[in-house]
Amino acid sequence: MTEKLKNIISGLTDQVGLVDFYIAEAAALLKQDSSFVICDLDDTLFGRKDQMQWEPELKKNRGYAGNTYMINEIGIHEMIRKYYMDTEYPQDILSRLTPEKTLLLTAGIPEYQQLKVRAMHLEKFPLQVVWEWKDKILETIRYVLFELKYIPSEIVIYEDRPHFFIEYKDLIEWVLWTKLTIMYVEMDGNNGYKKIEEI
Repeated sequence: MTEKLKNIISGLTDQVGLVDFYIAEAAALLKQDSSFVICDLDDTLFGRKDQMQWEPELKKNRGYAGNTYMINEIGIHEMIRKYYMDTEYPQDILSRLTPEKTLLLTAGIPEYQQLKVRAMHLEKFPLQVVWEWKDKILETIRYVLFELKYIPSEIVIYEDRPHFFIEYKDLIEWVLWTKLTIMYVEMDGNNGYKKIEEI
């Protein structure tokens, strides 16, 4: 089993021996019969459809290129002022979350994501920001082991781009010995949700 997990984790890191370390750490933690939620931010809680319409360069440049354009040409504070301050957004998922049983896990620029959370009045929720989407997998394991410090019987993921969680579902479930439930989210901008469904 360990060799299989090392093969899986090699898609995320060269340090495949982390599997043995994570398994040992997980074995030392108490199990709880409870659910813990990991929720994305962008296009999961807050829709960016308007931003893409009004800032066409952001649509053309995604990921690192989009962030670079946003910082250099628009500015972080201006983006927050234009698109996040006093903006209503749907509460369908948010109403299911509690600060004690939720982690907001998002990719991007930490300072920008932190300001979004503040503008959305979500500071009560723990926030972890990773550089790339695929980094969310190891961060999920790390967070449970070293921040949560217990193993929930179920981890529920809300994500508009769940492909990495689908691809590495076995890794998370086998290392943490928990059930991973993946909820695919499709927003209709900030008007509401087209889909919130288990996949």
